[in-house]
Formats: sequence, structure tokens, C-alpha cells
Amino acid sequence: MSAELTSEKVVVSAPFSFAGSAQRIWKITNSGNVWIKWLLLVPIALMLIGCAWMFVACWYFIMYVLFGILFIPWRLWRRGARKNKRNELRHRELLEAVRDGKTVK
Repeated sequence: MSAELTSEKVVVSAPFSFAGSAQRIWKITNSGNVWIKWLLLVPIALMLIGCAWMFVACWYFIMYVLFGILFIPWRLWRRGARKNKRNELRHRELLEAVRDGKTVK
């Protein structure tokens, strides 16, 4: 078996993703001794991957579900403010058109 190149050891996936966290943790199983690898390192890596995945799942829940739901009123409030600004500009344009005697389309 040929040795891995340095570029093959780089993990591109994000650390806060399921794939990225598993790939980073699985690196600890690279050992020359087969017995140590399968009896010690693989079970430890699997437990760490399980813990990391629970953390990532909680992270996704907090960031996208909880903050996503709490962010809805903010977005509605800001949208209302933008609509009010647009309506005020339309009203001002209408008043200026009436004052100048222009026809309103």
C-alpha cells in the first residue's frame, strides 16, 4: 500500500458538519499496529464521533430552528418598516404631483 500524500490528509469539509467532524476524528485511527487500531482507537473514535454528532445536531437545531423561528418576527418587523418607507415615498410623490399640477399615472 502506498503512503498517503499530504494533500490527501487535508479535510475540506466544515468542522461543524457531520462529515467534517467524522473525518477529522477518524484520523486518530491511522496506526501501524492493527490490534491497537481495532481494539482501542476505533472504539474511541466511534464514541468521539457520536459525541461530536450530538454537538453538531444541537448546533444545527439552535442555529437554524430556534434562531430561525425567533428571527421571523424581526424579519416581519423590518419588512413592515420597508413597506412603510415605500408608502411614505409614494405619498410624498403624489402630493408633489398634485402641488405641481401634474397628472398622476
